[in-house]
Amino acid sequence: MAEQSEAHARGMKQENDRTDNEIDSRGTEDEQSLQAIKGILLTELMDVEKSPMFIIDLAQSAASRNQNLNPIHINTALKTAGNLLDVVSGRREPDPLGQSDKTTYPVFRDWASNPATHEYRLVFNHYSWTALTLRERFKLVSGTFQRQQATTSTLLSTSSDAELPSFMRGLKPPGSDLDSGMLSSTETRMMSGGHKFAATKSGDTSEDQPGLSAWKYDWTSSPPPPGLSPHVELVRSVDWASTSLGPMESWSPQLRFMCNFLMANPAPSVMFWGPDLNMIYNAAYPSVIANKHPTLLGMTPQEGFREAWEGFEPFFKRCQETGQGVFLEHLLTFLDRGFGPQEETYYSFGFMPIFGEDDTIAGWFQNCFETTKHRITERRMSTLLSISETTAAASDLESFWKLLLRAIEKNEHDMPWVVIYAGVDQNEVSTGSDAHTVGSSTTKRFEVLCTIGVDMGHAAAPTRTDIAKGSKGFHPFFGQAAEAQDPLVLFLEDGTLPMDLVVGLDTRGWCDPCKCAAIFPIRPTTTNPNSTETVLGYLVMGMNTRRPYDEEYRTFHRLFNRQIVTSIASVLLLEEETRRGRTIAEQAALDQRKFEEQLSLRTRELERSREQLQNFADCVPVGIFVLASKPGNMDGTYQYRNERWFELTGDSRDNNIGSESPIWDRMNPEDVPVVRQAWKAVRTTKTSISFEFRVAQRSQYVGVQEHQLDPQGDIDCTWILCYAFSVWDDDGTPRSVIGSITDITPQKYAEIIQKRRMEDAIEAQRRQETFIDVTSHEMRNPLSAIMISADDIMTSLHSLKTNDPTMSPESKKLVDSSIDAAGTVSHCAQHQKTIVDDILTISKLDSGLFSITPVEVQPLAIIKDLLKMFEGELQTAKITQKTHIDDSFHDLALDWVLLDPSRLLQILINLVTNSIKFTQLQERRIVTIHMAASRGKPAESVSGIEYLPLRKEREDLTNRPEWGKGESLYLCFAVEDTGCGLAADEKKLLFLRFSQAPRTHVNYGGSGLGLFICRELAEMQGGSIGVASEAGQGSTFAFYIKARRCEHVPTETQTSKQALSDPHSPHVNNLRRSAPYRNNVQEPLSARQERAAPGGSLPSDSSAPPESTNAPHVYDILITEDNVINQQVLSKQLLKLGHRVSIANQGQEALDFLRNTRYWKGNESDGKNLDVVLMDIEMPVMNGLECVSRIRKLERDGSLVRPVQVIAITANARLEQIDKALDAGMDDVISKPFRMPELIACIERLLETSQSNSDSGE
Repeated sequence: MAEQSEAHARGMKQENDRTDNEIDSRGTEDEQSLQAIKGILLTELMDVEKSPMFIIDLAQSAASRNQNLNPIHINTALKTAGNLLDVVSGRREPDPLGQSDKTTYPVFRDWASNPATHEYRLVFNHYSWTALTLRERFKLVSGTFQRQQATTSTLLSTSSDAELPSFMRGLKPPGSDLDSGMLSSTETRMMSGGHKFAATKSGDTSEDQPGLSAWKYDWTSSPPPPGLSPHVELVRSVDWASTSLGPMESWSPQLRFMCNFLMANPAPSVMFWGPDLNMIYNAAYPSVIANKHPTLLGMTPQEGFREAWEGFEPFFKRCQETGQGVFLEHLLTFLDRGFGPQEETYYSFGFMPIFGEDDTIAGWFQNCFETTKHRITERRMSTLLSISETTAAASDLESFWKLLLRAIEKNEHDMPWVVIYAGVDQNEVSTGSDAHTVGSSTTKRFEVLCTIGVDMGHAAAPTRTDIAKGSKGFHPFFGQAAEAQDPLVLFLEDGTLPMDLVVGLDTRGWCDPCKCAAIFPIRPTTTNPNSTETVLGYLVMGMNTRRPYDEEYRTFHRLFNRQIVTSIASVLLLEEETRRGRTIAEQAALDQRKFEEQLSLRTRELERSREQLQNFADCVPVGIFVLASKPGNMDGTYQYRNERWFELTGDSRDNNIGSESPIWDRMNPEDVPVVRQAWKAVRTTKTSISFEFRVAQRSQYVGVQEHQLDPQGDIDCTWILCYAFSVWDDDGTPRSVIGSITDITPQKYAEIIQKRRMEDAIEAQRRQETFIDVTSHEMRNPLSAIMISADDIMTSLHSLKTNDPTMSPESKKLVDSSIDAAGTVSHCAQHQKTIVDDILTISKLDSGLFSITPVEVQPLAIIKDLLKMFEGELQTAKITQKTHIDDSFHDLALDWVLLDPSRLLQILINLVTNSIKFTQLQERRIVTIHMAASRGKPAESVSGIEYLPLRKEREDLTNRPEWGKGESLYLCFAVEDTGCGLAADEKKLLFLRFSQAPRTHVNYGGSGLGLFICRELAEMQGGSIGVASEAGQGSTFAFYIKARRCEHVPTETQTSKQALSDPHSPHVNNLRRSAPYRNNVQEPLSARQERAAPGGSLPSDSSAPPESTNAPHVYDILITEDNVINQQVLSKQLLKLGHRVSIANQGQEALDFLRNTRYWKGNESDGKNLDVVLMDIEMPVMNGLECVSRIRKLERDGSLVRPVQVIAITANARLEQIDKALDAGMDDVISKPFRMPELIACIERLLETSQSNSDSGE
């Protein structure tokens, strides 16, 4: 072969020389062509190539090692090859079927960026890649698509010329530089050095095989092919001449063939050749022999596997004797692979003899598969399974420890010795052992319970006596082990395992001295894994001396620990359940004995109770019965009836069927249907029921005073109340009916008497109200005439005095005296009206008819309206009025609130009236009104006045739906004056019914009800009232009420009849915005004295003329009044004011009058003029309510072309009476008595509103 190689080399040299001569002979002929070729760029050639190609800069790759490839140029084919560019650049995972499972992207990356001069062919992502190094800096990588699936191993071989890009095929052989003419001048500067091809041809192309090339793969040839792997180069570097095989050039073809076959085998393989069985192995075999590589190359097995040869030699001999191969599975082999000279390993071997030409065995071929991981894992999993199965029979901790020891005893190699420390109570040991507790807060300590391979008393397993003498064993490590996440492993090598704890141990398995130990804290799975408090014990065991403590060993330890804690948790649960079951059983036995004793006791008590109940049932004044049901007799038969049953019902003592009992005959016929229906219900349903009936038997409770109880003498029966319920069996059938009967005749008679008394009381109240109404009506009618007449007299006398300057002094004195007398009459009439109003108010309070109606108002407008009412009186009395608004009112930004303005003004007018009354005679006359607000209930006013305590609990009216959900607020008011003040004993009488200040302060006293009513009104509105006063210093009355902030600002039309005030309450005309004509129902503008009636009358200056009554407008007025005096007085005053007046004596006459007015259809142009109708309510023939109802009906029918304005003038002053008048169709109501200015103001307001509504089109 050497001669052939030399001949081949001489031939190649001759061929090259011939080629060079030919090129030189052309000379200058091809100079121009060469210059053109030098202008062609490498990148241009790459772009026309159909195979994907790219160039990387090896300098950049070295700087960014372990990073993805970053090509500096890619050709068009790579750009258009789908996602191949992303795979090559590492941005996408390769197809798992496109290469060997060992050829990952890092392998491809390292291969492509390897600056070595050897190029290899690598299959990656369905492409066979070749690489060329250009000028030792740039790597040109080209790929050829492979249609076959990748082999199971990494395809590393020399590249063939057919796999190179087309423009590179046939270039110079390895060792020659790439012609610099192929690169541009710039690329020439970038690159330096030469390029070597990856493969050569083995000889020239033969003539009988034109176009084919036989590539050389024999690495044993000389010279060898380029691109050899490092392992092959290592094999070639062995001094084979010093072995029995001789130099490689002398190897036989068979040996060469087997060597190439060995290197191509992807599995770990070794070949033993020659008489000495010299070893040759492939690149995968070092993973088996570890650190024996590469020294085993060329060595004999007797020398290389000295420690295992005794086990291998019999197989060689057996194969030699039989000439047959043999396959050995899981052969235990002790190798020195770096962990130790006796590492436990398992291999499966396939020995095959290699026969030579002389029919002898020339060598042996061995495929080797390591099964160490499989065998050891199988052994360890068997141990875990044994633990699970064995400890399942444990019933408590003590048996668990022993069964655990039995389960792990079989695995003597991974657990050569074991010591179990179990926890015991601190109370069970001596005080001298406190040093061996785990944790400072625990009361548990640990003692050796059982061992394997360790004698009790050894340093690793100290007894209680040894501990008392100072021996600690493994106790110092328990705290650290309990806090560790994994089992604590101690090694002799690093000094963590004390030598004295393992010296002298009788270890099992390999019987090697112990090198390391592991400590497992045993705790239930449900506890904190890092707590020392829950540890039940510790398992300390030696470790396999012939296996490294690697990740597999750590995994086994974790699984071992998990299996133990899981099993012990089951034992603890079982032990707890057993303990609980035992406790339950003991308790059940105890309960059974107690139950039997109690049953005997209860039986005796039941007998006594039955006798007691029997005696009790016979003695109680209630009839008791039990009606038992039986199959075929669902009506039941009396099972028990006490004596009282027979006394009340007169029933027969025979044991009759319930439906045939004589009681049905004695029952009142009117009650029988009701009782039968109730009886049916109690027998068919499971509900209890009660009913009443009468029996024809005289009640024993009716005695000699029966006619006093029942004057009608209707006492001929006994009223009975029956209460019964049914008892049902489990199958849903009625078993019995149990019931009781009671004589309720006295209650029935009492109900009759109570009903009659209630009717009498209602009738008495009705009569009282009628009497008050009649009295009020009859008093108000003449009072109205008196007040109007008095005003007329004063007006006339003042006019006479003013218009007659020639009047003598005596006449003037007489006129003044008459004016004073008329003022006194007016004052007395007003005082009388106040008393009537107080009586009406108290009557409503006592009857519970006083209501609080919320209306959306502005508190400041109420004060403004109040001041406007008193403007004239304050000026007449020369009293200075002041108003103070507290900052709290503005801080809360109060505007619109919900409250009852009429009740609020009723209090304010009463207090202001009193202040004027008691201040007008003082030298210093000032009345101040204070106003404040707060979110919480005030304990005292702004001036420091304490409010009176509530006399009783009252409902919070602001929680009702009509008050809305706005914010709750408290409005505080105070009226301060500089009047005469009150003494201490006088203040005690304030706010009491029928109490007042001494009469010496004023000409006429009030009713004594004013302040009492104020207190009632304040408390009804969720507030209270108080006073501060000193004699001669003035008084301050303060009160507060509860209100709510308006959720929405009221619209222009949000007023209705509910805003109507009580006839004795202040007018609220200015508190609301204008409303449509028919809906704007407002309280009549009656005199302020009428509205403020609770506080007493207002004094008037008898010398002052009445308010001016000169009307700015002249109206046509129809007076409908049956009282002639009232007709005359009222018509006279209206005529005096310039108005035109017509008279109707009752309602029918008023209707007849309307037929002739412009209101009537057809009379619009020539009918009589009419502006307003003043109508009394109580009149003969047709009263006012019926008349106004007829008027509204005529308006709806169209007989009246437009609405008629009707004002009710009535002495009926109750709110319900005014409501009734408004409901009937009245536009406004003014109650008697009244004064002319008030009437004229009411008429003007009504007509102005009507006119504005008419102008707006309503």
